[in-house]
Amino acid sequence: MIETLAQIEAESSPKFRAGIVLWDDVVVEAAPIVGYMKRQRWTREKVRAHVAKQGWKIKVIREEKRARP
Repeated sequence: MIETLAQIEAESSPKFRAGIVLWDDVVVEAAPIVGYMKRQRWTREKVRAHVAKQGWKIKVIREEKRARP
């Protein structure tokens, strides 16, 4: 499995930052403000589209191959 940690930021609001964790390109953990991404098991593509639509930025903090827990 590939685990990805990403950070979402809104340039318009310096206080808006949220982290998400993806396993094989599906959100499995998310900060409460973007918890809907986890609840609805968003894909990496859907997250990217939503982030762009909102005018936010997203960056990968870490990505590594891991054994599934």
